[in-house]
Amino acid sequence: MADPLIRRTPSKIILSWLGAFCLLSLIFWPTVGMGYTDRIVAIVNKEVITWFDLEDETRDEYSRLKAKFSGEELERRYTQKQREVLNDLIVERLQLQEAKSKGLSVTQDEIDATLRRTPLPPTQTEEEFGQQLLLKKLFDFSVRRNVVVEEEELRRYYNANPTLFRTPPQYQLKHIFFEASKEDDRTRAREKAQAIYKDWLPEIALKDLAAQHAQSVRELGWVQEKDLLTPLEHALQEMIPGTLSRPIETPTGVHLLLYDDVKEPQPHLFEEVERDIRAKLLKERGEEVYHEWINKLKQQAFIDIKL
Repeated sequence: MADPLIRRTPSKIILSWLGAFCLLSLIFWPTVGMGYTDRIVAIVNKEVITWFDLEDETRDEYSRLKAKFSGEELERRYTQKQREVLNDLIVERLQLQEAKSKGLSVTQDEIDATLRRTPLPPTQTEEEFGQQLLLKKLFDFSVRRNVVVEEEELRRYYNANPTLFRTPPQYQLKHIFFEASKEDDRTRAREKAQAIYKDWLPEIALKDLAAQHAQSVRELGWVQEKDLLTPLEHALQEMIPGTLSRPIETPTGVHLLLYDDVKEPQPHLFEEVERDIRAKLLKERGEEVYHEWINKLKQQAFIDIKL
């Protein structure tokens, strides 16, 4: 009788191979390991978008959502994101098909020339970069050249929105600053600032008052709100010219802010803002034409969503 060990060895080898294959499947094909198989989630004319295509685009988003949500809320948000991404994939596929039908393409020379000016993003392959260039070329061909803004529209927009085209107000300020990064120093700074604030009167020059307390005044000059630290900006909004603020704390210390004067906003000349208005209207008009064009592509296409 043959040795029974010899008969069992092939079975052990086969089982070992199967076990290794299953382990590799779990590692390298996680969706297969979890019971998923690739399937069609959308048909765009004669092309298909698969589950793996969609999963590849949403994998990072799932990780971000999983860090914030769980259970039904995670599932709801992820499903919503999948539908948004699937729509983007359909729109992209429609545009690529449209580019092909119009005979548009991007050469390697064009890709190389663009990459010399703009480095390849680390998350993008050269093929994907070339695809984005093709979509831009199609956008210029089908949308941008159809977007026009007349001079009369620019002036009409300028006249209808006077508050958008004014210089921001400027404020003439002085301040006394008590540097204090440690809590003990901050307590003393609060006390000193409060003492000066208590003694201040509109008829007393801040410089003289500061000298009485062995402090100095710094001229900030004419500044805009955006130039100030947030606590100082908020305090200024509640002040009127000729007043001294209560002590204001910032991460670096304590401030007393004197509001001397204000330059009210002044209108920009049309010629000074004409270029900005044109860019704004072209952007808005371009978005309108783009969405109309995409809707037209969808209406003319065969789209079957199976998600």
